[in-house]
Amino acid sequence: MTTPAASTASGNAPQRPYPAASSTARQITEQRRGAVRAVLRSLARTCQGRPPAQVHRVLRDALRPLGLRLPAAALHNLARDIAAGQPVELP
Repeated sequence: MTTPAASTASGNAPQRPYPAASSTARQITEQRRGAVRAVLRSLARTCQGRPPAQVHRVLRDALRPLGLRLPAAALHNLARDIAAGQPVELP
């Protein structure tokens, strides 16, 4: 019978209980980030020139289903930049 200390000493790394779970979580996180970036780019194109208050509401409503809730100040800054036609990215 091999003990965990003996298997580590012989050069074999101990097995992680669920290695697929962390890679799946990482993949889901990356997919959400990509979706948020795509939504932000789309809104930046379609909402350019609109009043910042309207852009703020659209941003908040579009990002909420994706699980992203930004602080009001960050959302306001994004909305202001989009309305002014400046390039934007997530804080």
